[in-house]
Amino acid sequence: MRQHLQPAIDHYHALIANDLTAAENQLEQLRTQQHERRALFGGRPMAHSLRPTFLTEAMYADVQDTVYLIRQAILRIASVFFNDETLLREELGMEPWEIELAAIPTRVIHLAANARLDAFLTERSFKFVEFNGESPAGMAYVNELAKIYQDLPLFQTFTEQFPVRFVSPLQHAMQAFLRIYHDEFGGQELQPTFAIVDRLEDVPTTHEFDLIKTYLQRLGYGCVVIDPRELDCRNGWIYANGTKIDILYRRLLMNEFYEIRDDCQPYLEGYRAQKTCYLNTFRAKLVHKKAIFSFLTDEQYTKVLEAPQRQAIQQHIPWTRRLRPRTTEFRGLTIDLLDFARQNQRYFVIKPNDAYGGSGVTLGFASTPSEWDAAIEEGVEAGHVIQETVDIHREPFLMQTDNGWEQVPSIIDLDPYINGPLMGGCLTRISGSDLANVTAGGGTLPMFILRNTYHANS
Repeated sequence: MRQHLQPAIDHYHALIANDLTAAENQLEQLRTQQHERRALFGGRPMAHSLRPTFLTEAMYADVQDTVYLIRQAILRIASVFFNDETLLREELGMEPWEIELAAIPTRVIHLAANARLDAFLTERSFKFVEFNGESPAGMAYVNELAKIYQDLPLFQTFTEQFPVRFVSPLQHAMQAFLRIYHDEFGGQELQPTFAIVDRLEDVPTTHEFDLIKTYLQRLGYGCVVIDPRELDCRNGWIYANGTKIDILYRRLLMNEFYEIRDDCQPYLEGYRAQKTCYLNTFRAKLVHKKAIFSFLTDEQYTKVLEAPQRQAIQQHIPWTRRLRPRTTEFRGLTIDLLDFARQNQRYFVIKPNDAYGGSGVTLGFASTPSEWDAAIEEGVEAGHVIQETVDIHREPFLMQTDNGWEQVPSIIDLDPYINGPLMGGCLTRISGSDLANVTAGGGTLPMFILRNTYHANS
């Protein structure tokens, strides 16, 4: 399917190569605009390639259909199995305090009002490797980067022959928040006031908070960016800098809240009162753990799914298990999990059950046997997951390097956002290494959908 992208990619690269002086000038424009428009992770620009990423309409529709089926599968499994507290602790890896917070009643039905499925592109398709169900970042960055690319003369020349469209994750997410606030939570304000809440010291994504605030204010919604320790709770309502808050956009991860819980009791008090609408709710942790993919790839749980859901999982979810002494099934074989992991390290990756940014990930094919054994021991102790390695496709990007302009083979991280049942755009990241996370040094790019993949004059 990716071969349909090649004419567009070749044309974009040709436009770069035909005038490298102009390309260098526009690359500088790309960097300058990111600083001026605050599309920065910490203090550094997000995008380093003159070419963004592309999907065809058919590819986007395929991702959309797959995401819907996998989301339905997760909801079905959660409805059948997640009332078992022992299962939540042992199989999903929930801590007792996480279970306690998730059990607080809320009027919001969705387990995750805003989520993101993170995938790698393969030679013929894509494979999801984790589900960011708690507080996915990047929506405003992608929205701003799309505007920056659309201002580049090179991009404008490209679209004369290859028309594109852009789906804004930020627009979709905020519309979903308003829908949930009115339809599920029962919010009464026609123009609700937002608070974006996170620990603000040393957080590299504060620029994104400012971008979201600016976006909401342009639409006529009040918005405050605030640290949870600065919140007040009055008669059950959350107040931020003296302003009553209707929708609390929760960028503060539950793990981070737990570390500072004694200093931000109004934050928890407001959640219990359920007058201010928290999105996402604390129930999002139920689908955020990486071990959710263990449920999706284990027959004892997937037996409750319908055939299309099971097929989508088989094609797009790598085999995953929590790493602990046990026997389990792998492609029809009964295996001792730890022995099997030791004997087949090049086929697997070990990762923390609840972390982000690629931290703590051990790649079997890139590790020595002693490093792999240590990762297994640590993983058993810490409750990590082991996951089958994905055969990642590398796509060339014509980029300026220390050696001049070169075709740099790069992996592409394709991460569609999910807002309720709807998919709303994608975050894409590229990297020359085996990790594409921004926190691991990867570059973020906007993803444009090609309205057609043929030459406009043909």
